[in-house]
Amino acid sequence: MLKNVNKGKGPVLTGFLLSRRKKPLGKNPSNKGKNMKSIIAAVSGVAIVGLLWVFFKPPFGKNIVHLNTNQRVVALTYDDGPSPPYTDPLLDVLAKHEVKATFFMIGNRVEQHPETVRRVIAEGHQIGNHSYSHPLLGLLPPSQVRREIERTDVVLRQIGVKGEIVFRAPVLTRFLPVAWVLAKRDRAHVSCNVWSWDWVTQNPDRITKTVLKKVKPGSIIVLHDGKGVYGNAKRLGTVEATDRIITALKREGYTFVRVSDVRQ
Repeated sequence: MLKNVNKGKGPVLTGFLLSRRKKPLGKNPSNKGKNMKSIIAAVSGVAIVGLLWVFFKPPFGKNIVHLNTNQRVVALTYDDGPSPPYTDPLLDVLAKHEVKATFFMIGNRVEQHPETVRRVIAEGHQIGNHSYSHPLLGLLPPSQVRREIERTDVVLRQIGVKGEIVFRAPVLTRFLPVAWVLAKRDRAHVSCNVWSWDWVTQNPDRITKTVLKKVKPGSIIVLHDGKGVYGNAKRLGTVEATDRIITALKREGYTFVRVSDVRQ
């Protein structure tokens, strides 16, 4: 007589077989949630990068980085003055070489040193607007940006500046608020394509080598005859470097213009 070898094991075998059944096909809700979170995170990341790009590199308005010429012409520009201990000897150097430059001046320093400003005007140089108090202009609300620019325009007109008043933001912070205010007035921002780094070093050899290495036809060179925050910053290295830069570039056949001398 055959014995039932599965006797007493039916429920165990049935439970085992049921546990081995395949789960119904379909999406796992937890995986679907994770995928959605990943998509949202990716889209959010792209959106943030895009917003930051628009803020720091506004895609509208005019930003002049170099002169509109292929000729061997360059523009020397000086920021953060007037500062008589350095602006005056700098003017002596420019006069010696019969070179004209553009000075982007801070409004409250124009009020403090009117005689130096009048000398800059009398000697035929161009004066530009570099804000009234040299804040990080690009990080301010548009209303404050507008006040900084307009207040300096008034000061410059009162002291005798004629014609176009070009503008450069402190530390070249042409961020969204600055670009917006300028665009509303159809006004350009003057940047540069040659940094002298004279706010890092006042070694005239290093300043000169840095500029000469980067200069090319149409370059706008940025140097400093003052300092944005502390008016007592030393700039004698910039004065000496200017003499050497002009001498070297003239030897290479370059001429020097004010920013507005070349139509952009």
